[in-house]
Amino acid sequence: MSNMHKSFCKYGLICGAGREPLNLAKTLTEAGCSVFVIKIFGEADADYTSFYHVELNLGQLNKMVRELKHSKCTEVILSGKINNFSLFSIKPDFSALKILAQKGQLGDNNLLQEVAGFFSKKGFNVIPQDKISPREFLPIGYRYGKSLSKRMLDDINIGIRYLEQASSFDIGQSVIIQAGRIIAIEAVEGTDKMIKRAAKLIDSDNSPAIFIKMAKKKQSLTHDLPVFGLKTIKQLNASNISFVCLHAKNCKLAVTLNQIEKAISKVGISLYSVDYG
Repeated sequence: MSNMHKSFCKYGLICGAGREPLNLAKTLTEAGCSVFVIKIFGEADADYTSFYHVELNLGQLNKMVRELKHSKCTEVILSGKINNFSLFSIKPDFSALKILAQKGQLGDNNLLQEVAGFFSKKGFNVIPQDKISPREFLPIGYRYGKSLSKRMLDDINIGIRYLEQASSFDIGQSVIIQAGRIIAIEAVEGTDKMIKRAAKLIDSDNSPAIFIKMAKKKQSLTHDLPVFGLKTIKQLNASNISFVCLHAKNCKLAVTLNQIEKAISKVGISLYSVDYG
């Protein structure tokens, strides 16, 4: 970020669950930028007491705009996971209802883009979080750990083909497959809970189960980034899944690749990058 950018911009950070929004707020502050935080009620779970902040329901889009303008924000960043899109939880105002009315045709990725478009139309510069804090990814052809058998290579191809076809429905980004059977598909519960759910379905006497995470076909990576990090590694280990495939260049790493490699080395997980054919 240039000095001019820091001098004339104030960032409004709309925060969902996880530590990533808090890390972004700290990165911006350390760079000399002004930050105003909007915590999403029932979602934001990090400690923002050191930042000027308000807490609003996800559906209070018009009030968010008023708060952002009152705080003289020019930039808006959407960060963190949203776990509950129920009407009771988000308490939508008229603007949110207009967006939610499309949800029969929109999955979470497109819904997030609609929300980003709403703030853009209100005069804010909506920027991707990776512009502030770029994250690493696996390069094409990356391999770390044990070799794959033909059965496992076939399983990976099945998983990739499934995710490619499922992309049109804008649903989960991950699957777990073993010996030709998809035993878990990521749904609204998110990656880590899906892995935990799959643990009891894995046959320890069969070919190893494989976790695959990929961006959806034609997915905008501006705001809804598939991410892989240490928490997921811990859950994979607890569920006895020791082979992982991530979408080359498109699945971001929550920490550095060096940290990822140290973590998987400790628990014996093998890691590969894959791509759509």
